[in-house]
Amino acid sequence: MRLIIRTLFFFLVLFLMQPFIAEAQELRQIGREQQNQRVSDERLANQFYRNQEWEQAGALYLKLYQTYKSQHYFSYYLHCLIQLDEFEEAENQLKSEIKRNPRAVNLQVDLGYIYLLQGDQRKASRSFDRIVKSLVPDRNQIAMVANAFRSRGLYEYALMAYDFGAAHSEVNYPFYLEKASLFQYQGNYEMAFENYLLQLDYQPQHLDLIKNRLQNILMMDIDNSMADLLREKLLIRAQSQPDNMLFGELLIWFSLQQNDYEIALIQAKALDRRQGEREPQILELADISMENRAYAVALQGFEYVVSKGRNSAYYIPAYVGYLQARYLIAREEHQIDKELYAKLSSDIEQAFDELGFNAELYPLVITLSSIYAYEQNNTPDAVALLKKGLKLPLNAQEEALIKLQLADIYLFTDEVWEATLIYSQIEKKLKDEPIGHEARYRNARLRYYIGEFGWAAMQLDVLKAATSKLIANDAMQLSLKIRDILMEDTTGNTLSALARAELLSFQRKPEKAKYLLDSLLVAIQNPVITSYTLFASAELAIVQKDFNTADSLFKLLFSNYPDSYLADEAIYQSGLILEHSIKNLPLASDRYQLLIDDYPASIYAAEARRRYRTIRGDDVL
Repeated sequence: MRLIIRTLFFFLVLFLMQPFIAEAQELRQIGREQQNQRVSDERLANQFYRNQEWEQAGALYLKLYQTYKSQHYFSYYLHCLIQLDEFEEAENQLKSEIKRNPRAVNLQVDLGYIYLLQGDQRKASRSFDRIVKSLVPDRNQIAMVANAFRSRGLYEYALMAYDFGAAHSEVNYPFYLEKASLFQYQGNYEMAFENYLLQLDYQPQHLDLIKNRLQNILMMDIDNSMADLLREKLLIRAQSQPDNMLFGELLIWFSLQQNDYEIALIQAKALDRRQGEREPQILELADISMENRAYAVALQGFEYVVSKGRNSAYYIPAYVGYLQARYLIAREEHQIDKELYAKLSSDIEQAFDELGFNAELYPLVITLSSIYAYEQNNTPDAVALLKKGLKLPLNAQEEALIKLQLADIYLFTDEVWEATLIYSQIEKKLKDEPIGHEARYRNARLRYYIGEFGWAAMQLDVLKAATSKLIANDAMQLSLKIRDILMEDTTGNTLSALARAELLSFQRKPEKAKYLLDSLLVAIQNPVITSYTLFASAELAIVQKDFNTADSLFKLLFSNYPDSYLADEAIYQSGLILEHSIKNLPLASDRYQLLIDDYPASIYAAEARRRYRTIRGDDVL
């Protein structure tokens, strides 16, 4: 009986609820229709807006705003009125909105902006001043007011709002980051840098954020003026606040961004003297300098760690780098002093005696073999030393480096097929590694030397995308040389003669090389071919230790062919010769200045800037 009563009651309730259920369904249907209409109107309004059909867009945004009361729609409607120059209507609409919402500061700013557009500067200024004077020491309100000013490009008033907040202890926030961003928008980079550095002092955890902001600014630095300004500010901070390690770290980061390895290293050493335990960072900076051919800077870094004595855990890698850097500097400066190389080879041999002929010293095997082969004309001992080095317990990379040197010496002694076999083995084994790319480049260069230009060009085209900047640059230069000369002489005879001369120069056979190069300079009067031939002739003159001739040839190249791909390197090499071989420091300084001014994107620009400062006697820190 109870079950029957319950069932009857359920159906009675269901019957009575039917009108309400139907009404709810009808309301939901109306809601869906209204939402669909809203989406449709908004999409159409946006389309009119994108097409700059301001009148149609404005009408729809007004309709949307009146229906849904969203400030988003009102902002778009106001913009349409401004685009239509309907300033009076915009003013009236804003005044009505402000009455309904007197706390909406952005509306008050917009009203002042309308006065500006109407040409009433006085009324606009009064309006803006009133907004600033009505500020209360509340961080959120200050940020809201400043953002409203910034959205209308009223940066001066936004700055007033930030300064108001920063001056009140109740706010307890200096707005450095916001002001830095504001100054950046204005193009006032000095104040932007200043405030970013103040923010770093205030909140050290923002170091990465500040690095990103600074990097964005420096990407727009066309003439290095911003970089010079930031460098000056960082140097002042690092010197005036030596206990604040963050400024030192930021200076090191910035210097590496600018390829200014010397300042980075000096700052790292300064941090080490105050804090200690910076040897790994100094060694890393020295290695980076070495990889980027800033050998003198690398030497300073290695020497600093070596000076700490043999008890240092980093003594051996530092000493190995120190000896390598000494040799690379001598090579770059075209040193002809036999005693210098004899002393260096003796020091390396002594290192083997004292520290042991072991895998940790394997780079010195390569350096000493270079001295034996190229400076002391002792290729048998060079080859024997390299083969002995290959018996050490080396990893694949280390073994490849020694094999690369062995292949070079085989090429030097004209054992071309032995050389290409070793290059190919390294490339095959480590094809995705930088050392594999280097082996491929040298093999392509070998094929260029022996006249297989198509094969060489194909390999070089692949290497132009190599991750290593130096390998990619070398590959690009040789690829351009092949392409340029073949375009001028499709027979390939000119390129064959130039390649043969360069191989003879590499093999230290200057008389035969000079004959070929002189013949090319006389026989072919073509700007493209002549620029490449002049460069090869200058390099040959260096091999012959005829530095005055080498400088004259480099000068002919960069003076007569300033658009050549070799012009920047010719200026740099001329500077080196004048600085170290001819000993004409004022003229060397002029060469470096020319390179810095005319070829700022050159891979030699950073080192030229360092050498220029050294000659001038600048105090870097």
